[in-house]
Amino acid sequence: MRPLNIPDYDLLVVGETYVEFRTRGEIDIADRYDRDIGGSDIAVAATAAKLGSPVCLVSAIGRDPFHNFIRERIVAQGINVDHVITVHGYNGMYFCSDRHPEEREYLFHRPGTAAQNITPSLIYDDLIDNCKIVYASSELQSVSKAARHAVFKTLHYAHSNDIVVAYDPILRLQRWNLDDAKESLWGVLPLLDVILPSAPEETKALFGYERPLDVIGFLWDRNVSIVVVKAGANGCMVGYDGKVEEFKQPDTGDRFINNTLIGSAFNGGFLHAIARGDNPFDAARFANQVALRKGLNPGGIAALPAQSDLGKAGSQTDRASEPSRKPATHAT
Repeated sequence: MRPLNIPDYDLLVVGETYVEFRTRGEIDIADRYDRDIGGSDIAVAATAAKLGSPVCLVSAIGRDPFHNFIRERIVAQGINVDHVITVHGYNGMYFCSDRHPEEREYLFHRPGTAAQNITPSLIYDDLIDNCKIVYASSELQSVSKAARHAVFKTLHYAHSNDIVVAYDPILRLQRWNLDDAKESLWGVLPLLDVILPSAPEETKALFGYERPLDVIGFLWDRNVSIVVVKAGANGCMVGYDGKVEEFKQPDTGDRFINNTLIGSAFNGGFLHAIARGDNPFDAARFANQVALRKGLNPGGIAALPAQSDLGKAGSQTDRASEPSRKPATHAT
């Protein structure tokens, strides 16, 4: 019997927390930075929470000068922190700039030590049983072997108990090498219901394919039911149930201000829509709108859209995002 004091969640995220320092100038000469929490996993959780999903986070925060700030900012996003522990060590941080909108990677990265305490002991059955979707990414897997085991335990239990398993194989080669990234990906691939890779560089490195259609076929052959290949400002392609649909970003006439976090915003929007009962194609259409809104707004976590920011786009199909159907075939 489940403990009565554990609420039901749409989404359970297992991930690392960061402190983000963002500037609108050049990082090496800027004299002003805006501080907030950051990290791709936190952005996924925050997006889903701001859109209205009950979200729980499993993470670890170091007892350094940023501890209270991080915890308070996570709570402010509407994320449950009952399973976020405080540990000895330091929190990771990164610096980024809005001056270069084409840059999606963090421009400077200092990993912390707190996330090394995200271990399998934090994961237990009742917590996973009480959510609709579990989500993790390779960002946490890159931290330590213990973190990899925590991700595997989470996804394996969810998979074994018919809970939707979602994963983003984020490729950050400044954190680990390609062989380790591939090994961690292939270790969880049989457990996945939803995978959300980015094309073309990431998919080429991990799967050997640049075209989203080829990536979908490759992953279908490995029994991943829902494949969502993201292409940044160019939208996405979704493969599900033998069908493939491409969703272009609507041409609003506005230029993307910054591409950082748009992939995480997309993921959070997509999983929020899946949890509320949308099919993967409608969920992708909705997630495109979420990513578009983030791309048009400067800033980090604070710039992630809420449901009220989306207007009609959050409740009905935008004609500009109508899909173009493609046959479910792929190159071999």
